[in-house]
Amino acid sequence: MSSSGIRAERDLVHKFWDAGFAVLRSPASGGGTTLPRPDLIAGSITRDKFLVLEIKTVRKDTLYINEEQINGLLEFAKRIGFVSYVGVKFKNRRKGFFFLKVPDQLERVKNGSNYKITFALASNKGLSFGELIGDYHQEKLV
Repeated sequence: MSSSGIRAERDLVHKFWDAGFAVLRSPASGGGTTLPRPDLIAGSITRDKFLVLEIKTVRKDTLYINEEQINGLLEFAKRIGFVSYVGVKFKNRRKGFFFLKVPDQLERVKNGSNYKITFALASNKGLSFGELIGDYHQEKLV
């Protein structure tokens, strides 16, 4: 994982903690085991929010995610009873993270089993950090 990806995960850990969540980062979530592990696990009883997250940063306007990674995130979320999200940051857009519910808000690649998230999709359907944790709700005009 790139140093900017690690830094993004660590920044989110602090944001969740400062918002009153218990949060755990799973370093090297994709390596060293065949068992699925999300990048972040976050929960708050007072906010009634319990999340498992895969965190991605990308320089281009489209992010591709393989089906195995999404299925692993869903399996982990199912076993623990949490809601699964992908958090994506488009570095060239300087907009912060967008959080999309898995698999409902992801788009399948045509003629394939993988997924893609475009900047347009993320900005139209994705939640900001404040929306994700329940600080506010913004109506999307789509």
